[in-house]
Amino acid sequence: MPSPPVDWSTAEGAAIADLFRRIKDVESCAGEWNGGDVVDVLSLWFSELGIDVEASTDQV
Repeated sequence: MPSPPVDWSTAEGAAIADLFRRIKDVESCAGEWNGGDVVDVLSLWFSELGIDVEASTDQV
């Protein structure tokens, strides 16, 4: 089996895993992801990383 494209032991990998867990937390019983809930989770995640979702891409 090939190694995963993400190294989960790095800070970046841990951040991606955290985001995935947060999205799974808002997943419906049917296994679906409500788009509004996902946007809320993603917006909060970006904010916690110091990224202003209302600003331009120049900040990253």
